[in-house]
Amino acid sequence: MAIYHQDAFFWRLINLTRSLSTETDKWKLFSTILNECQQISHCDGATLYLLEETEAGPRLDYAMIRNHSLGLNQKYCEPGESALPPIQIRACDSDTSQTHSIAACCALRGHSLCVEDVYTTRDYNISGIKAFDDLFDYRTRSVLSVPVIKPNRKVLGVIQLVNPQNPLSGTVAHYSETQIAIVEALAALLATILESAELERAEGGLLVRLSQPKGTDAIFERVLDEAMAATRAEGATIYWYRPDAPPRLEFVAMKNQVLNLSFTCFESDTRDFAPLLLEQNGEPNLQNVATFTAISKQVVNIDNAYNNTTFDFSGMRNFDQQYGYHSRSFLSVPLLNHAEEVIGVMQLINAQDTFNQGVVPFPPQVEPLVKALASYAAVTLENDLLAHPRPRQDPLRQLATK
Repeated sequence: MAIYHQDAFFWRLINLTRSLSTETDKWKLFSTILNECQQISHCDGATLYLLEETEAGPRLDYAMIRNHSLGLNQKYCEPGESALPPIQIRACDSDTSQTHSIAACCALRGHSLCVEDVYTTRDYNISGIKAFDDLFDYRTRSVLSVPVIKPNRKVLGVIQLVNPQNPLSGTVAHYSETQIAIVEALAALLATILESAELERAEGGLLVRLSQPKGTDAIFERVLDEAMAATRAEGATIYWYRPDAPPRLEFVAMKNQVLNLSFTCFESDTRDFAPLLLEQNGEPNLQNVATFTAISKQVVNIDNAYNNTTFDFSGMRNFDQQYGYHSRSFLSVPLLNHAEEVIGVMQLINAQDTFNQGVVPFPPQVEPLVKALASYAAVTLENDLLAHPRPRQDPLRQLATK
């Protein structure tokens, strides 16, 4: 691609970004991105897969298929609606044993893959491509698979392009490095807009879901479930703020999928969970993550608690020793009511990687969603739990200014 062609495209990309940032119809978004990919690469076909989380593990579902030769322009509003089965992703499979499709490998590795002739490769499972070719009497040759991925390496889907052509002669062509780079830029743009839209939709549904449970225990259950699902956390804990002397945070609920723990203070003996004092010797207690979160009203994101020297994690170490567990990543979020007063703290533990289920840090991109969930949770919980009126002066505000 000539320099002036590149300049023209980048101006086009800027205008495309502006227009798509306000697009609310995701199908128009998908169609526009695939159309741009096809025009840039001169490819015959394009498919968009979206990553879905299921009980059986992550999979790639067909969202949209376009093909010039076949006159195809299909969208699949519901997962599994396509005549072609979704692509299951199993991280335990060997990448060299022909068990993974090109799209699955692209999602697992998080980088683009280009195969010149799929029918001669021995590196991938092409049964899905063969099924498509048999179904539509087509011949797939060259495939470019590009992950729809955020900078934090979170994969949201895959764009797959097939059979690039010379626009002048109509003969088979190859993907250039410039074309691949531009398609990757389009995929990154799609990832940014998709994740932003997903966060907005998730926030919109949280209040509805939180309002459904009746009773304090049910509310705690729902809050923890929503928080863990949103962040793929192994565990979560809620502490409630008690303003009477001494001001403190008291344990009220905990869940942990790995340890199969799920209980609240109303159904369990909480003597093993000592309250977290917000003052020590008349000074604010900023040594504990939860108390620091409550006093500062800040979100605290810790990659590895055992390597952290800012906070005192002795309580976490005692918990790990007692239950044979290993806590690592932490996300601590204040529960703020409508008056922006802290009424509790929610802590999430050990974010899981989508593919291999290993523990990873909590990505900063989930923090806005967790903060929104915490706000909704705080209002819901306070409405249900406030049996005693709160004092007019907020002791936490006084501690924060000391």
